[in-house]
Amino acid sequence: MALFGKQRLGIDLGTANTIIYIENKGIALREPSIIAINSETKEVVAYGKEAAALVGRTSDKYETIHPIQDGVIADFSLTKQLLAFFIKKALHRSLSKPEVVISVPSNISKVERRAVVDALKDLGIGRAMIIDESFSAAVGANLPIYEPRGHLLVDIGAGTTNIALISYGEVVKSLTSRAAGNAMNQAIKELVRTHYHLVIGDQAAEDLKLSIGNAAYADYDKEDTLVVKGRNSGTGLPDSKEVTAAVVAQGLDEVIRQIATGIRQVLEVTPPELAADISENGIVLTGGAALLKRLPERLHDSVGVPVHLSQQPIDAVAIGAGKMLKTMTDQAKEKERNARSAEKEIYLNVK
Repeated sequence: MALFGKQRLGIDLGTANTIIYIENKGIALREPSIIAINSETKEVVAYGKEAAALVGRTSDKYETIHPIQDGVIADFSLTKQLLAFFIKKALHRSLSKPEVVISVPSNISKVERRAVVDALKDLGIGRAMIIDESFSAAVGANLPIYEPRGHLLVDIGAGTTNIALISYGEVVKSLTSRAAGNAMNQAIKELVRTHYHLVIGDQAAEDLKLSIGNAAYADYDKEDTLVVKGRNSGTGLPDSKEVTAAVVAQGLDEVIRQIATGIRQVLEVTPPELAADISENGIVLTGGAALLKRLPERLHDSVGVPVHLSQQPIDAVAIGAGKMLKTMTDQAKEKERNARSAEKEIYLNVK
């Protein structure tokens, strides 16, 4: 018996968060892509927000797991359970056979794509369509990607940064890098430990990044500070420190340089005609880490091309997947028409 009902969903299955878009309703769910299990029995005890609340706050009996790591599905069984929970929660009830468009990183293999489809079918999904995250983000950012003009989309998520050159409805060139949100947080954690002898967690690093982090630090930012709590690396005791924007910017700098390098690498192999389009249209940023203060200005200075932040950078992939639902329906109708035409032709030939 199928688990879900006939509704149409667009899903952004991200390293840090899963976002679900329901057709004609909009964003219905946004939760961390985390599962908590009992390490002794292997039983799942919490999903999403509830699991995230347990990170670093339980005994060794419980383990929190990110089944999607650096843009790759590391545990298909847990990912399938996570998807089942999120879809059911987004729909608010158990129904049957929804239609789903799900975005995946452009660098995953055909075998991994097939595994995603099989997992969705096991959940009772009626029809499923898989699209690249970059393509989905471009659709969600309202770029006219079906025109024969070049568009450069940079989707900076938690686990990966996907850079895609898109024209005439296709990804012409692409590059995936791990220089993304998680790498920024890790760099901040290391700098805070070095400068303040304070060991902080992922959430504290995320707070520093969003509150006082910026991609183009200037003298007038030196007053920006934030008090964070953690463990003193010398004494091992709880401690708190006032962290400056200068230290956070130092931690972010190398990751931003890597993102800029990736953009230049794609631009260097871009055909001249499409390069001219990008020079005119600029580069579009999506993804949660794209919200870093002054990132468009910093990347503009680095690559010499205007850089713009999309209107809904966090939700762009899920919105794009939702918009692609119509494409999936149109393809199904075309397939059905072709099948009927073939049957009619066979009938006429037999007659």
